[in-house]
Amino acid sequence: MSPMVNVFAFVFIVIPLSIYLLYLIIVTLKNSNSGKKYMFLGLHVSFVGGILAIDPNIDFKGFEYIIVLLGLILSMVGMSKADN
Repeated sequence: MSPMVNVFAFVFIVIPLSIYLLYLIIVTLKNSNSGKKYMFLGLHVSFVGGILAIDPNIDFKGFEYIIVLLGLILSMVGMSKADN
């Protein structure tokens, strides 16, 4: 495949899909009372991204680091949310 096809797929498929999935996760967890759910979800997402990042057989062109960053953001949202 040409590099242009890879850039097109990343910009128009991977990035909007990841933003949509993050939006769905945040909307579904918004009604929960506990920030611990956000923190655990962020931890799990970070672990999955970390495993993908260190696996030498997988090449997602840096997308695995975006997954780790999204997990970190979810964990920070969980820390900022007050537990009731």
